[in-house]
Amino acid sequence: MQKPSSSQSSPLVHDNIQTIEYGTTSIQFNLSYSSRETLEIAVYPDQTVWVTAPEESSLDKIYEKVRHRRRWITKQIKHFDRFENEQIEFEYVSGETHRYLGKQYRLKVLQPENEEESVKLKRGYFFIHSKQKGNPKHVKAQLDAWYREKAEEKFRDRLQDCLDMVQKYGIGKPNELKVYHMDKRWGSFTASGNILLNPDLIKHPVYCIDYVIIHELCHIKHPQHDSKFYDLLKKVLPDWQKRKHKLEGYK
Repeated sequence: MQKPSSSQSSPLVHDNIQTIEYGTTSIQFNLSYSSRETLEIAVYPDQTVWVTAPEESSLDKIYEKVRHRRRWITKQIKHFDRFENEQIEFEYVSGETHRYLGKQYRLKVLQPENEEESVKLKRGYFFIHSKQKGNPKHVKAQLDAWYREKAEEKFRDRLQDCLDMVQKYGIGKPNELKVYHMDKRWGSFTASGNILLNPDLIKHPVYCIDYVIIHELCHIKHPQHDSKFYDLLKKVLPDWQKRKHKLEGYK
């Protein structure tokens, strides 16, 4: 599953991608069907457009609805694009705010006690004891190493709970779970049957972590992002789109 970034327009590839054109402008949207009675159009922070239509809807009718809402869709895309381009440049100095499991914590960068470097989370602060407290790259490396260590622990813990959730749907276990940095993905299911999870995911709430894990677990049964995959994902996690939205909306 792809990770939103300023250089990327879509965090999730869907096989059923449609495009409508009006004048010199076009709108690309991900189309899925459900048992709902009305058509729903959603624009997410990564600027992707999702259309969920009643099962018997014709493409012509869907296109008509999307064209009718084109001004609103374009306005929403521009709104999210403005925030997407506001990049946070961390300096890794005392007073900055960094996230862990969806909560914000202030940094306190200090000289190490007894010459031992450490990162500790307590009383709403990240206490980073660093021999090079004036070197942002060094402080960042310390914090990143702490994040990775916590990710290794938390992801394996959450995987077990998620496996319990999907067992009744005939989904088996991955060969292995690995923490692996990816520039543009939150997670991935490999051809060798492994699940890769981005350590940056540890900065987000547990329910977002569970969403990514379950997304990848569903690929064990359905490798492609086709209708069978999304039907299974919705059965396992009916609110998956809300979790996805929350994950992509975080800065």
